[in-house]
Amino acid sequence: MMVLRTLSEGLSDAISDYISSNPASKSNHENASQYLPGGNTRSVLYTSPFPITFVSANGITLSSADGHTYLDFLGEYTAGLFGHSNERIKKAIQDAVESGWGFGGVGVWEGQLARRVCERFGIERCRFTNSGTEANLMAIAVAKAVTQKKKILVFGGAYHGSVLAFPSTELQSPLNVPHEFIIGPYNDIGYIQSLQKDPTITNDLAAILVEQMQGAGGCHAASSKFLQSLRELADTTKSILIFDEVMTSRLHPGGLQSYHDINPDMTTLGKYLAGGSSFGCFGGKEEIMKAFDEGRSDGGLVLSHPGTFNNNVISMRAGCVALEILTDDVLVEMNILGEGMRKELNELCIKYGVQERMWVTGVGSLMALHFGERKEGDDFREYLKVKNKDVEDLFWFWMVENGVYLARRGFVALSIEHRKEHVERFLEVAEGFLKTWAHVFR
Repeated sequence: MMVLRTLSEGLSDAISDYISSNPASKSNHENASQYLPGGNTRSVLYTSPFPITFVSANGITLSSADGHTYLDFLGEYTAGLFGHSNERIKKAIQDAVESGWGFGGVGVWEGQLARRVCERFGIERCRFTNSGTEANLMAIAVAKAVTQKKKILVFGGAYHGSVLAFPSTELQSPLNVPHEFIIGPYNDIGYIQSLQKDPTITNDLAAILVEQMQGAGGCHAASSKFLQSLRELADTTKSILIFDEVMTSRLHPGGLQSYHDINPDMTTLGKYLAGGSSFGCFGGKEEIMKAFDEGRSDGGLVLSHPGTFNNNVISMRAGCVALEILTDDVLVEMNILGEGMRKELNELCIKYGVQERMWVTGVGSLMALHFGERKEGDDFREYLKVKNKDVEDLFWFWMVENGVYLARRGFVALSIEHRKEHVERFLEVAEGFLKTWAHVFR
């Protein structure tokens, strides 16, 4: 007769198995830790007792220093939309390298990429940066400069970059840039309506920065009514509405703003749009963006936007090809696959009677598994209070042991390389976890 183990026993065994199965990764982590705090230079990659060290990737598979191969369901936190070895993107990068790099001048590719970006997302003018973080920083900066106001409305649970993180309405990262942030509750229309009556805010509101689905915040999607209330607030206060589509632009042709049919004043982009190379973009209405036209002769505001690698030839050339590959049909197919996957995962949770302790949220090809006490609504702070970290960890160790890689926190991002059989393997492994462990958290 099989003896059912406790959660603590299972987690202890899983960690021991992980350590014994990954000695090369452990050694690499220890060596790197002598020079890199935490053994990494990107905090989200840290995992206890140490992260897996990868040495190569192909398609949607990752190969580790310990000789293990994984199906990649993390997708480089949404930046790996094209998989790891798309031949057309590879050729674009090789061609860019063959032509030389670091021109210190204008190339032929940035104008072509700008046209493709503007046409796809309905942006009038845009500028490139090196990351989504930088794009959001620039969007806030230009909003303050153009409006001559100071306050920035953001939302609890939001992540707009390493120096623009707001875990809850009561907390922001100590590394955040020192703007005058107002941190409101996400998806709360009543709160937005109350701001309309507060002249201390309405008279000095420069910008509203929002994700239409909070990615790092747990893949909680905003309602169209909430987003429309932000549009109305921006119109009333003459502030600038910024949609952070760094993650969400991949969820619908034209981005989620196109799905909701709500036009922001500015949009920020990043992640996958350069085919996996470093990239960021901010853009919007010409009346805002013309501030970056150094040649304007109307006597208006002129702002400087330097950046050594803003137009690096690798990202520019790869980006042009990436947007050719990502047709509307390809994008829609990927998101339909994700919708089905999320539905089936939730059905598995119901099947094993854990739907109040394990569930999945998201839109299209992006989703997050949650473990804890289920709460209605989108108050990320309340969810954190009841989160079951041990079950979350046990699930991750189980998936990795069975050759499926995802974020430790349960975040999943599909790529255009994923097929039905890959999703079926994920579901099979997840069901194996539920068969074995549902009893400890049901």
